[in-house]
Amino acid sequence: MKKPLRLLLAILPAILIAALFLFRRAEQMENTIDETYASISDIDLTALSDGIYEGSFGEFLVSVDLRVTVSENQITNIEIINQKSGKGYEAHETLQRIIQAQSPAVDAVSGATVSSKSIMIAVYKALTE
Repeated sequence: MKKPLRLLLAILPAILIAALFLFRRAEQMENTIDETYASISDIDLTALSDGIYEGSFGEFLVSVDLRVTVSENQITNIEIINQKSGKGYEAHETLQRIIQAQSPAVDAVSGATVSSKSIMIAVYKALTE
């Protein structure tokens, strides 16, 4: 047997195990995000003082740290401080959706659902914790 083929056969099990681990971990990530997202509800903004509230959420491949500005009982701005997501999957449209709805419970950006949900969770945490 040629040396390159032997090498490939030797490392193939390790590659398959790593791929299986990553697939399983990504599946767990989605489940955790979905479970956390399910607990998001509207927030009584009248109970909040004017100010800047910081929130974060992260799970495996996706994370976000942000600041939410509340003024006169309204969400007036959301600023992402740090975000980890796939390029092109940042879901920044979610920020305007939240501001427009005055609630973190909005529709996710198509094609960037996990990032969208992570942003919504971080906003919810910022305003409730």
